[in-house]
Amino acid sequence: LERNREWLMDELGEHGALHFKGFRLPATSAGLRDFCSALPLVPCADPLASVGVRSLLSAPDGVYEAVNAESLSKTFIGLHNDVTYKLAAPFAAFACFQPAELGGGDFLLADGRAVLATLPAGVLATLRERLLSVRVASIPFGWLADLPLPPSLLAALRGAALSVVGAILSAKVPLDLAVAFSADERTLQILEQPKAPVNRHPASGAPTFFSSLHSQSAHLQRRRAGGGAAGGTFEGVDVFYGDLSPLEPALLEAVDEAVGRHVVRVPMATGEVVLLDSYQALHGRDCFEGRREHGVVWLDEERGERLTCAALSSKSCVRQIV
Repeated sequence: LERNREWLMDELGEHGALHFKGFRLPATSAGLRDFCSALPLVPCADPLASVGVRSLLSAPDGVYEAVNAESLSKTFIGLHNDVTYKLAAPFAAFACFQPAELGGGDFLLADGRAVLATLPAGVLATLRERLLSVRVASIPFGWLADLPLPPSLLAALRGAALSVVGAILSAKVPLDLAVAFSADERTLQILEQPKAPVNRHPASGAPTFFSSLHSQSAHLQRRRAGGGAAGGTFEGVDVFYGDLSPLEPALLEAVDEAVGRHVVRVPMATGEVVLLDSYQALHGRDCFEGRREHGVVWLDEERGERLTCAALSSKSCVRQIV
């Protein structure tokens, strides 16, 4: 690996993801850390770990859980980017320590450049003009709406709630989140700042589809779960236009179709690793049964080095390294 590190990074830049097979070292958290150290990348912290969204699988090795909880085993993780405009881990190494005991759990990849090129022009224009707001969490406030209080007092209490929750988020969560009440004023929403689902790669400048719309849309989650079966959705999350108006089902279906045309399934055995460029490749996970243990290390460039990324390529999203 170390002897071929520059070639491997060139391949990653061209394809967006590398699938390593037949390596014994990354079958454990410590082995994955050593595996990554052979590349011109260094591990970095996951900002979501500070708020309990993602837990450490092995603190000494900097390896985080990769959605292993059996309570989420029936939830299809749609294709998304983990990087954000505020904080970004440019690369990630996902490893399989134990495949799902009873099957399933394929790792899913899609080239964001190809997805962008496939989206209908009208859909893309609408998304770029109206922007997207992703609701990452919500707090029920129906109890406040139901209190027999004057409208002016209710408005003041809602304003106070927004101020308190906003201050806590600003102090504890480094993601520049916003807070707003839903249209019916019964839910306090925690939202990412409005942004277009298009970004330019920081190295190549190539435009790419860059969003968690496919994974966070409540409409798409319910459809994948067969109408909203328990355990098949992420409660409280959804995606709206930048002004918080709802997205049309037809638009969501068009995005789902564009993403689906480019999904690459990657079944993983113990010791296999998928190294991906977080800006260029979207990733997700299929449903699974039984115990499963996968981990991820978030990676950044070594100090003093500037990695380059190839321009838009027609080659496959994932390259196997055996």
